[in-house]
Amino acid sequence: MANYDQPTVIQPTIPAAAMTPLERLLLTRIFDSEPDGEGLYFFAEESPTDMIWVDLADLRAARAASEFAESTANAYVAERLAKYSLDAAEVELDLSGTSWAIFLQDIVRRSPTLDYVTAVTSFTCSKMRPDGFGGMAVLITADAIKAKSTDDIICELLDEHENGELSAAPGFGVHVVIGLDERKVRATIPDIIETDETLAGLTDEAVTAEDIRAGCCAAIAQTDLSEEQGSTVFHAALAAIHLAQQRHITGNGSEP
Repeated sequence: MANYDQPTVIQPTIPAAAMTPLERLLLTRIFDSEPDGEGLYFFAEESPTDMIWVDLADLRAARAASEFAESTANAYVAERLAKYSLDAAEVELDLSGTSWAIFLQDIVRRSPTLDYVTAVTSFTCSKMRPDGFGGMAVLITADAIKAKSTDDIICELLDEHENGELSAAPGFGVHVVIGLDERKVRATIPDIIETDETLAGLTDEAVTAEDIRAGCCAAIAQTDLSEEQGSTVFHAALAAIHLAQQRHITGNGSEP
């Protein structure tokens, strides 16, 4: 019999203060964990589990102590607590109807220090089965949970192999003509401050990364490149026509 495992690593360390008591109770049973400074490093040597055994009194206490926070774990556990006998000591909690990724997303949403959490999973098998190996990377932000597997990567590589680096069939590709690089904006700031007398006393260090991001968004919103885009589209069409004309001349052996 083959054993399929999914060793998983969660990064970065989750601050203890960012978790509700209930989230901490659940995550420390879904994953293995180790203290890391003022937080916990979560991982699974074999696989994350969605069936956990927990002391019912501890579960009720953790749920009651977590009511202050908006959390998927609160609603999910509250619904199941109503089904347990009051005299039960330990219960098996089925978490297959939710996801540890959602628990982590709630933590990111509330945390002032976590912008995102990542999960990297390796698919392994005790036998060399063709379907037993691979992996997956998950990015968890306040707004989205995005994942990409090794199968996805292979599909993208095959698409690129068949259709070129644009990863789209000819005639359907999108070419980026201009981009606004925040690093180049940062590099330009000292020169502007130095030459603008109205900015005396301001240092380039005072301009934060968030200022640059917001400035780029504002500049894009105020910029109208429709005329330049139309001109570029025209020149691209003209170049394509000339290429077709040259191919036609070469194929006929004479000018049309």
